[in-house]
Amino acid sequence: MATETGLPEVTEQMRDLLDYAEDLRQNHPEVWKKGGNIQGNDSYETLKKIVRRGHFTDADADFVQTWEAWKARHGNHKNIEGMVASLKWLAVPEVGWKEMKAVIEAEKAKEKE
Repeated sequence: MATETGLPEVTEQMRDLLDYAEDLRQNHPEVWKKGGNIQGNDSYETLKKIVRRGHFTDADADFVQTWEAWKARHGNHKNIEGMVASLKWLAVPEVGWKEMKAVIEAEKAKEKE
């Protein structure tokens, strides 16, 4: 859903994804690293600021275009690398949150073995 300015709203799902992502980043860094690259980490930090602020601003407009384009191109993730990458972008792939979380939780369990 977009605001009057055309910018998206910060949703409850984004807040929930951020909480899960932050726990993964802090407590399971080896799993977090599977999500890849510098751009994903930078985008995560940007989204974290936006979600904590509670809204997007006009200054976020260029980032929103990048974010929406990334989500459109990467909706088919199914492996751990893709699931963590999606999490860094606060995005849920087509398989849904339940499957995304199951893949990540299975990888976390492997850490304990």
